[in-house]
Amino acid sequence: MPDKNKHIPVTRSATPIVGLGASAGGLESLERVFSELPEEPGLAFVIVQHLSP
Repeated sequence: MPDKNKHIPVTRSATPIVGLGASAGGLESLERVFSELPEEPGLAFVIVQHLSP
């Protein structure tokens, strides 16, 4: 029977965060950037885009 109190170490690694900003007309540029990335780039993305009211 397994010991439920046994400590199992967890290895965590930092995930780089990439910030991208674009103007209202920048959607095509963002699409191009993301289309060139691998399926799992190992990065987190924060996107800020200005949209016209």
